[in-house]
Amino acid sequence: MNTTESEYQRFIGLFLRCIFPRMSGKVEEEPKDSLTCIVCKKLLQRPKVLPCLHSLCSRCLLTILDSNKSKDKFPCPKCDEKTIIPIEGIDGFQDNVYLNGILGVQNSHTIKGKTCDICSLRKKKNAATSKCLNCGDLLCPECSASHSATRQTINHKVADLESVVKGTHDKAIRELNRIPCPSHPEEMLMVFCYDCNFLVCHECQLSYHFNHHTAAVDEADIDQRQEIATSLQFLDSKLKHLNDIEEGIHSTEATINEKEEKILKDLENSADQLIAQIQTEKGDVVQKVQEHMEKQRQICKEHVAQVKSRKDTIQESCEFSNEVAQSGKNDEVIYLEPLILNRLHNLENLPRLRDEITCQFPEVRLRNIFGNVETIRFFDFLPGSSNSVPLLPQENSDVSGAPQVSQLLMVKKVNTFTNEDETCPKISSLACAEGFFLVGDNANRKVKKFSSTGKFLETLSRSKSYSVSICEDTIICSDNFSVSFYSPGYSRKIAMDGTSSTYPTCVHENMNFAVADSSAHEVYIFDKAGDVITSIAIPRASRRTRRRNLSFICSNSKGEIIASDWGTNSVFLIGRNGKTLYEYQSKSESSRDWIPGGVCVDIHDNVFIADQQKGAVTILSPKFKVIMKHSTKKDYLERPMNIAYDSSGQVLVAGKNGIVNIYSCKYL
Repeated sequence: MNTTESEYQRFIGLFLRCIFPRMSGKVEEEPKDSLTCIVCKKLLQRPKVLPCLHSLCSRCLLTILDSNKSKDKFPCPKCDEKTIIPIEGIDGFQDNVYLNGILGVQNSHTIKGKTCDICSLRKKKNAATSKCLNCGDLLCPECSASHSATRQTINHKVADLESVVKGTHDKAIRELNRIPCPSHPEEMLMVFCYDCNFLVCHECQLSYHFNHHTAAVDEADIDQRQEIATSLQFLDSKLKHLNDIEEGIHSTEATINEKEEKILKDLENSADQLIAQIQTEKGDVVQKVQEHMEKQRQICKEHVAQVKSRKDTIQESCEFSNEVAQSGKNDEVIYLEPLILNRLHNLENLPRLRDEITCQFPEVRLRNIFGNVETIRFFDFLPGSSNSVPLLPQENSDVSGAPQVSQLLMVKKVNTFTNEDETCPKISSLACAEGFFLVGDNANRKVKKFSSTGKFLETLSRSKSYSVSICEDTIICSDNFSVSFYSPGYSRKIAMDGTSSTYPTCVHENMNFAVADSSAHEVYIFDKAGDVITSIAIPRASRRTRRRNLSFICSNSKGEIIASDWGTNSVFLIGRNGKTLYEYQSKSESSRDWIPGGVCVDIHDNVFIADQQKGAVTILSPKFKVIMKHSTKKDYLERPMNIAYDSSGQVLVAGKNGIVNIYSCKYL
């Protein structure tokens, strides 16, 4: 099991203990590594939690942010996952309130020998013998006796220091430890606002959340605990799934090792056989060469014998004749002269011996089937065909292979109303970028920018915009008559013919923009400078009585266009060749026809449709098969009209009264 999986399993256990706590008074000890900073390796101080759920000291995080001032993200020191730096800096990272509570309990075990906090205010040093579990003050016997004598502290629980150190009151310390309000640090977050779906203090309740549906946090009927449990159960099953895959990989590795061992063994055997065969053949050839060369040597010997015999014969006759001619008397010379001359003439007329010898020198070479000796190859290496080795049977996936969405979990509710607004926002469009999202507010004639955590950042434009899209540093806005392009130091406005009721826009292939013109039956593809580079024809409606009226569009990973069509009350997929590939229509429960809202796609090309009439989000597979429908009414979001998908895998849904719900997607 790798580090990431073990980390998540630890967090599953950690949060399940939080959801289903023990009933005893002593809090179970947390593993030391969970309370250790991932940077300085010391006990956490004011821990901040990253999106990957790793925690580090506030000071360590500030050091990291200071070293990455020119960047918009940094890698987690533990898992290396990229973390987007919020515009608010360190304040944009959440405090790890859970570990803060655990640290508070841990610290209470080491408070022996401390002085009274109240006496310290009077510049006295009296040893503390007890602790107030409500306000955390260390008290001497005198201050302990009078601590509950005031209206504010009459119900405070004071415990002796010995029992606190032993851990007897750990559970009470955990329960009484509260989160301070970021807007009113002196107040604690003791109230849950159902309308806004987050914690507030009493001051906030009486101001910003007046007339909201609220309840004391300890008495509130909240879904978050069950949602976390559900998500953890899903992750637990996913971890089991990953463990099964890991076992499958190990099994495949074992098969690879076995195959390698067998192949190498067969190769060794084949090589040994080849070597043995070559050695045998070599012995045969050596014997043939030696026998052949012996015959050639015998021919040479015979020829040498002939030459020596002729040489000896001539030499003996010449020596005798020369001796007679030089030393013989006249009568001896005259007498022998006929014999000598006859012999010498006979020797002169002897047949000439060959002055060359014919020998056969054999040539030993590899057979022609091997070709050039320098390129002989006895073995061919074939990597084999690419066969997919199934680690697990692939279930619950669309025939297209895309993972299916199993659940939408609400993460946050954002109210886009700002102090500058004159009226309740009416959201006409949503657009997401890394770390923030844009809201087109027609009621207040603005384009607003919010951080990914829902904090209002700035107003980008004070004009009415029907559709807004953003690609890198370029924003495109459309109204009933024009399309405008904005980037740093550059702006361009392109007039449209005005015959279409709307000109919906979207990002196309992560580098261009698409603008739909229903009257011209075209989706124009613009570059970021505002020049048309190509177009995709909008196919005619199958029913001739209906006319296409595209209200929202988005683009998938293949550059195909998904369009929400109010003319035919359908959502359909346009191929790059201008043909309708798939089409989806929903039967409305009301007497009126169903009208689809905004559309977007996730990284797997699953299609999300906002359904304002049914108060839901419909999710289709890439081949337009219904995967699921999620009701936004139970999330207190009425009439969802706009929808967008951001780079972190979250879905933003905008509805009535300028409310945006942010969801995380869970996949099978």
